[in-house]
Amino acid sequence: MIKINAIDKLRASTENGCRYISFLYTTKGTGETSKYQINFGVDYHNACSQDKIALESYIPQNALEVTAKDEMLQSLTETLTEGVSSSYTNADKFVSIGKGMRQHVETNELYVWGFIQSKEQVAPPTNPKKPVNSRPLTLAKKAIEKACDFKRLKFGQFILNPEHIAGIVTCGDHVEIQ
Repeated sequence: MIKINAIDKLRASTENGCRYISFLYTTKGTGETSKYQINFGVDYHNACSQDKIALESYIPQNALEVTAKDEMLQSLTETLTEGVSSSYTNADKFVSIGKGMRQHVETNELYVWGFIQSKEQVAPPTNPKKPVNSRPLTLAKKAIEKACDFKRLKFGQFILNPEHIAGIVTCGDHVEIQ
C-alpha cells in the first residue's frame, strides 16, 4: 500500500507549478528498466493546443492523410473543448487525485504522469514486444504525428507502486514508495 505522505509530497511539489521528478521504472509489458526524468504537473491541454496549431499547418501528401488529418483535428478540437475526446477509450477509467496523479477506478492503482524529458535504459527488456498490425489510416496518423512532432505524445504514465517505481526524487527530496 502506498503511504499517504508520498502522495502528499508529490501534491506539494506541484503547488507552485510543475516540477521535474526522476525515477527508475520497470515496464509492465516488456520488463525494460529505464531512468526517467519527467516534467510533473504539466498542463496536457497546452500541449494539445500546440499540437492543433502544428496539425493545422500540416499539408497532407495524399487522400489517406487528408482523412487522417481531418479525424485528428476533430479529436484535438473535442479534447480542447470538452476536456476529452469521445474516441479516448480510458475516459471513465481514471480519477484525478492531483496534478500529474490519477487513480484507476477499477484496480485502485495510482499513476503519475507527465511530459517525458529524458529516458535512459538501465536494463534491457525481458519480454519480447508484441507485434502490432495497424490499419493504413492509423499508420497515416502516426506519420503525421511524427512529422508535426506532437508534444502530447511525449507524455507518459507510470504505475506508482514498488514493483515498478522504487522511489521518486522531486525538489531534491527522495519520496519512498512502499
